[in-house]
Amino acid sequence: MPETTNSTVVYAITDGVAHVEIDRADTLNSLTREVFEDLVEAGLALKGSSEIKAVVLSGRGRAFSAGLDFTELARIAEAGAATRSSAEEAAAGEAAAEGGEGGESDSVATAVDLGERLGSARALAQKAVHVWSLVEVPVIAAVRGPALGGGLQIALGADMRVAGPDAKLSLMELNWGIIPDMCGTQLLPRLVGPAQAKKLIVTADTIGAEEALRIGLVDEVVEDPMARALELAGQIAARSRSALVWAKRLVDLSYDSDLSTGLDAEQEALAELLGTDEQKQVVAARLAAMKARAKA
Repeated sequence: MPETTNSTVVYAITDGVAHVEIDRADTLNSLTREVFEDLVEAGLALKGSSEIKAVVLSGRGRAFSAGLDFTELARIAEAGAATRSSAEEAAAGEAAAEGGEGGESDSVATAVDLGERLGSARALAQKAVHVWSLVEVPVIAAVRGPALGGGLQIALGADMRVAGPDAKLSLMELNWGIIPDMCGTQLLPRLVGPAQAKKLIVTADTIGAEEALRIGLVDEVVEDPMARALELAGQIAARSRSALVWAKRLVDLSYDSDLSTGLDAEQEALAELLGTDEQKQVVAARLAAMKARAKA
């Protein structure tokens, strides 16, 4: 498939693998509202594609993403300061007291630009991360160079992370008097545990690839993370798509459901997969390969 290009994000599909790249190498792939919008658009396009079996997510050039663009940070700070006037707040409070509605949620929406939900996410920047969990098949982030702030949070939205030895990872938001607001506080503890997540967030420390591997923030450290991520995606793409979709769905279910729900879902998946033409083809190919090896 030819390369699909937005102004800040490009992707191409080859043999069932979609390679999505943030295309702002001249700014170390810094993040703007337009990048968030383009990431969401790309994710939704791939979510609706039955030809996709795996996705690789990366940044062009020498960085995954250096985080929020300074112009965007200034815009957000300005918007936060320009919340409703005290008179408007008082009026909202009176309306809430009289009608039981309004007040705080409206103020929050004004400050942080909440919208319609995409899955669990309402804020645009959260959607740019969360959309990759909504893509049915495995997503691999190839991280080289800086993955800072929002850049790291985008990588957290992937199912796996392969890093290069030059990777530098940090949630730096507390340096700016805010918190990681792109799913980071919710996704990071799943990978490294709550104590390590709190440490990384409150210190805003930058760690290297080997330390990230040690604590479980990345899954592999290799010399060429792009080549390895594409290799891994190709290996995944050789599998049954239906089984891949169920595998990702079941593991994700384990975060939100009790054990009995998860075990029931396993059996539902098995019943749906067994005996299909796709599964029969997988079994036939596997048996043929085993026979060939035995003869050799």
